[in-house]
Amino acid sequence: MQLHPGHCVAIFGGAVAGAEAAGLLSQQGIYTVIFEQNALPYGKIEDGLPKWHVKLRDKEEQKIDEKLRNPYVQFVPNTKLGDDIDFETIIKKWGFSAVLLAIGAWRDRPLPVEGIDAYVGKGLYYQNPFIYWFNHYHEPNFSGETFEVHDGTVVIGGGLASIDVIKALMIITVGRALRERGHKVDFFELEKRGPARILDELHLTMDDLGLKGCSLYYRRTAINMPLTPIPEDADERRLQKAYEVRERMMKKLQDEFLFQFHECHSPVDKILEGERLAGLVFQKNEVVDGRPRPIPGAFIEVRTPLVISSIGSIPELVPGIPVKGNVFNFTDESTGQIQGYPNVFALGNTVTGRGNIKDSRQHGGLVGQHVLTDFLAWKEAYHRALADEKAEKLSEQVTAINSALDAQKLLSSEQISAIFDRAKARQKQVGFDGDYEKWRQKHLPVRLENMGENQPI
Repeated sequence: MQLHPGHCVAIFGGAVAGAEAAGLLSQQGIYTVIFEQNALPYGKIEDGLPKWHVKLRDKEEQKIDEKLRNPYVQFVPNTKLGDDIDFETIIKKWGFSAVLLAIGAWRDRPLPVEGIDAYVGKGLYYQNPFIYWFNHYHEPNFSGETFEVHDGTVVIGGGLASIDVIKALMIITVGRALRERGHKVDFFELEKRGPARILDELHLTMDDLGLKGCSLYYRRTAINMPLTPIPEDADERRLQKAYEVRERMMKKLQDEFLFQFHECHSPVDKILEGERLAGLVFQKNEVVDGRPRPIPGAFIEVRTPLVISSIGSIPELVPGIPVKGNVFNFTDESTGQIQGYPNVFALGNTVTGRGNIKDSRQHGGLVGQHVLTDFLAWKEAYHRALADEKAEKLSEQVTAINSALDAQKLLSSEQISAIFDRAKARQKQVGFDGDYEKWRQKHLPVRLENMGENQPI
């Protein structure tokens, strides 16, 4: 493709939000370079969305692939901001018109119990690495961190991710117990139909399997869990109906997956046995105006072989990017602009902290549109005029367009070429020859659904 003067934008992270912004910008003739920390640009679609979502995963990854095939997009895999390329180098030396941070939220919000992180891997896990393992441990060549799963595990959390964790635990513990008794168990049947129905058809109970089930502890009540959306303008009647739906959904999940749910419990202290976490002390709450309020003196001890914290995700911090507390310092969350850097914008769950696909895509589109129209002041007519040499010679309108472009500090074709040369050097360093489809096929993980009867649980 013949390069023309214009803008070139760096996007770190090629999953839902990053791909949405890249698709929007590239369609309007903005050159983009997507730096992806993994081999494939699928983010939490691949590593955070539980592997039973086969059709949804494939559909969303196909959408990402389509956006990355635009000739205005350069893809650079296995390149992590802060590790392989530092932030200041990108800002000061590469010469991008703007830098977009779609690096996700891979860091778990710390469990608010003093000193508890000393027991990670010693009776305590966090959600993000646990679900990553859950999604990939079936792969024959998996070499990542290994997690043990125990009956009676306690999960802390109240979002959809905590539901995913408790479902994964029940699928694994029930599935393995059934296989130990000689029953053929299909992973996807266990998820689709629920362990309760499978056990009922086999005339078995949890007691028969020697299982007591896992438990979910939440600091509020079931009606406060985001199992269904509630419109901001909902009146009292609609609000009450939504609460009833949430309660029914939680009850249905419990009945199908055989876990216990304990509402209005906040962890406040740890129980130790030697060098391991052996349980938690909870304080009971009452919910007032949607907020948990501790009940004085109402404490209980819960002993468990394992605690998994699932109380939210936050972005990994990158040296050089301003922070405020546990997250990046945004001038404006709606645009994702980073404090002190007028041409740096964050998007998707890097800002929202939510793994929701719809929210990530929407925020990625909003930030991409802001960068395109407000920050770069770019118009579709500029793209047509710059990209079409014949039109440039023939159209009287082009003179006026070029005058408008002169004020925009466009990058010259030589400057854009220099950026692309840097990107290609990094591609070569990681073994990527520019053929995205060939690279994608080579690095797709082994899918559990393709393993037939050999699928592990």
